[in-house]
Amino acid sequence: MTLTLGPDWERNLWCSPFRLSFGLNEGGAYVTMFTTSYDRARSLARAALLTEMPIAVVAAYPEPETELGAERHGWMRGTGFDHLRELGVPTEDALATWTGYCWPGDEEDDEAVPWVHRAVQLRWDQADILLWNQLAQDIGVAPRAAVKSKLVDLGRGLSVDAYDDRGMDITALTKSAISGLYERFDEWLLGYDRDRMKEAFEG
Repeated sequence: MTLTLGPDWERNLWCSPFRLSFGLNEGGAYVTMFTTSYDRARSLARAALLTEMPIAVVAAYPEPETELGAERHGWMRGTGFDHLRELGVPTEDALATWTGYCWPGDEEDDEAVPWVHRAVQLRWDQADILLWNQLAQDIGVAPRAAVKSKLVDLGRGLSVDAYDDRGMDITALTKSAISGLYERFDEWLLGYDRDRMKEAFEG
C-alpha cells in the first residue's frame, strides 16, 4: 500500500491501527531533555525511513506573525517557508504543493484554516533540521520556523511525526512496514499506549 501526495495524503494513515508511539525525552535537566529527544528522534527516523533522500511534507502556519513570540522568533515578515529556508531547508523545488487542513475533522471546524503544504525531497542533514524544528515547538528551543512537518515513505506507506520533545508517532498502512521497529525499540515505546500497540502488532 502506498501514499499519494495531496490534500488527502494522510487520510488512510489517520485510521490505521499500525501506529507506534515512542517517548523521546526522559526528563532531567532542560538541555538534556532536548538533546535526548533529538538523538532518539534521529535514530527512529533513520530506522523507519530506509533511504538517503527522505521526503518531507511541510505545512506553513497561515499567519506566522500572529503566533505567540513571533517578534522574538523573527516571524513578523515572510512565510513559514521563508523562515525554514533561513534554517537551511529550501522548499521551493517541491514535488507537490497543495492547500489543506492539518488534522482530522478540521474541515468541519468553522475556525480551522487551511495551511499551505509542500512535499520536498531532502538530504538527511536537512531532515534533521525539520526534526529539530518539531522538537523545539513546545520546549522553547531556538531557532525555529513557523512550520510543522512529517517525514514520509510514499512507497512503503508510512509517516514519521515527531510532534514535540515528548514523543514521536510512526504510522504505517501495513503492520509489516514497521513491525521491526516495534521489536527493536521496545524500551522507548510509551507505556500508556502499550496495550493498544500490543493488540495491533502481536494480535
